[in-house]
Amino acid sequence: MECDNINREDAVYRSTVVALEGDAPSPPGGVFYFLRNKAGRCLSRKTLHRRLPCLTWLRSYNAECLLGDLVAGLTVGLMIIPQALAYGIVAGLTPSDGLYSAFIPCFVYFLLGSTMEMNIGPTAIMALMTYQYSSSGGVVYAVLLCFTSGLIEFVSGVINLGFLINFISQPVISGFTSAAAITIASSQLKALFGLSLKTKGLVDTWVKVFSNIKDFRWQDLTLGLVCIVLLLLLKEVRSIRWPCLDHSSRGLGQRVLKKVIFYLSVGRNALVVIIASVIAYSLDGDDQPFTITGHVEPGIPKASLPAFSTINTNTNETVPFPEIMSDIGIGVVMVPFIAILDHIAIVSAFAKGRTFDATQEIITLGIANLVGSFFGSMPTTGSLSRSAVNLSSGVRTPAGGLVTGVMVLLSLAFLTPAFRYIPKSTLAAVIMCAVIHLIDYSIVMPLWRSKKIDLVPLLVTFIACLMWGLEWGILLGIGLNLSMLLFSIATPSVKVALVPPGKQHGGYVLVTPAHGVSYPSTSHIRATIRKAGLKQAGGSLPVVIDCTFIDTADYTSAKGIKGMVEDFQLRGQTLVFLCMKPRVLQTVAALHDGITVCSSFDALPEALADGETEVGIETVNGDTLHPAGDLVVSTMISTPTSDTSDAANPLLTTTTFLEEK
Repeated sequence: MECDNINREDAVYRSTVVALEGDAPSPPGGVFYFLRNKAGRCLSRKTLHRRLPCLTWLRSYNAECLLGDLVAGLTVGLMIIPQALAYGIVAGLTPSDGLYSAFIPCFVYFLLGSTMEMNIGPTAIMALMTYQYSSSGGVVYAVLLCFTSGLIEFVSGVINLGFLINFISQPVISGFTSAAAITIASSQLKALFGLSLKTKGLVDTWVKVFSNIKDFRWQDLTLGLVCIVLLLLLKEVRSIRWPCLDHSSRGLGQRVLKKVIFYLSVGRNALVVIIASVIAYSLDGDDQPFTITGHVEPGIPKASLPAFSTINTNTNETVPFPEIMSDIGIGVVMVPFIAILDHIAIVSAFAKGRTFDATQEIITLGIANLVGSFFGSMPTTGSLSRSAVNLSSGVRTPAGGLVTGVMVLLSLAFLTPAFRYIPKSTLAAVIMCAVIHLIDYSIVMPLWRSKKIDLVPLLVTFIACLMWGLEWGILLGIGLNLSMLLFSIATPSVKVALVPPGKQHGGYVLVTPAHGVSYPSTSHIRATIRKAGLKQAGGSLPVVIDCTFIDTADYTSAKGIKGMVEDFQLRGQTLVFLCMKPRVLQTVAALHDGITVCSSFDALPEALADGETEVGIETVNGDTLHPAGDLVVSTMISTPTSDTSDAANPLLTTTTFLEEK
């Protein structure tokens, strides 16, 4: 028995040694084994439930969930139908094209979505970005843009590229959305004034509207303004303190009244569109006073491959797929990029601290656009307003989207004849009221109070998006923001402290880089330490570099440290590296082994003993403890250790800190 135990222990020891030495035999089967293992993991129960979230929540689905999803689905359906009609027009397409974009994403998210509140469909920003390409290429360009966007989104999710959106700061996002909201609202001025104009861009729209203002139709303008007022009032109807409404009462009458007020607010778009359509229908005749939508293609679209070529109506020549992609240009990348950005931002807002699978959300968005393109959809993404209504309506699971999708299909099948009487000025009012909340003016004052420099990317993005175009504007904002980020990485703050002579040492200069040393910051940190060695240390006092905050070092930074050590050695000046982490030391020592390393402040006097000097700090290089020039006295005195007591670091009890500008 004892022998068995020894053999067992010996076997464990030998297997451990083999594993540590890297000599463990590779699994049998080679490529076949690898593929079989991958397929097994992809088809595992855990993976299936992660990629098909409906398998998880369907098991606990009950009557209460059904009721909540039914009410929420119907409510969002009342909201999405008029919005889809309007966004189809914003995108330069027909109202029916907007509806084609509204039902497939609902069905896809029912199967693959992981956030119960989310509603995917046509949005104002996606419609505006689509218009920039559909205005020249028509519906073929819009559908192909939906197809390519879905493909890019799906691939981005599969290879986990979603992390790239973390490099876009909130000021850039706010500048983009605010500019987009103003551009969208401005594009509806034509319909609001009853003008039939072709415009492109914000400035062109305002110039042409005011140049042709004498031709406006007062009927359209009056109806549009009345609709805007009604929509704004109905939006605030829930915040009004009604005398007849007792929030503490649970009686039937009070509950009915609360529901009526709730549906007046969330269904305001549908209500205003219905009233305006009834007025237009009743006044229809030889002299229709309003500019109405006109014919809307009836019926549910049949599934078919997107057209990968089109006919140029001017030259009657075929435009092949590569030429279409060339015409769309940077929009091929920017449209899915903005869609992912919007979608993840909305999911994050509704997560409220809960964890969510960003990869699954991006894959779902990609599949929704891919499948939608087979039904004539334009690019879609998550909608903040509809998701908020979904939540407030009591949605329980993503099945609420199934009800919304069915409502859109029913409207396509049976209600399209009624859509022709919807006044265009009413749809313009719906769009304007929908995008006005996107203007994020509330961010300006917090940025001014906290960090004024962040106003620069905000203003640059905002102005560039208005004047140059949304896709180029946000690219410029991201580029500027990344440049500011790289500059801060390349020029980190470095604290310089003059430590007066003590019983155990003759004084030294302590240099503390605020964070790690990487190749962009090597030159800056090396120059700062060199200046400290010559100016504060007078070329004679030892210089101690506190490496507490340096976690990693690459080849370039190691080369820089080597050159710095050689500079100090040529001057005969002591240079000590304090608290250098083993992995950093290993990288540096591979290039230069003649460095002095000290593990703690307690051992520092011994490390300084060989190169200690008695030159007074007050007279070094003519500087005092508070020198002028490029050095300023820091307002905070700190120690490199976590313990701030005098006993923790007696060497720094009278240290004056200086910080490099």
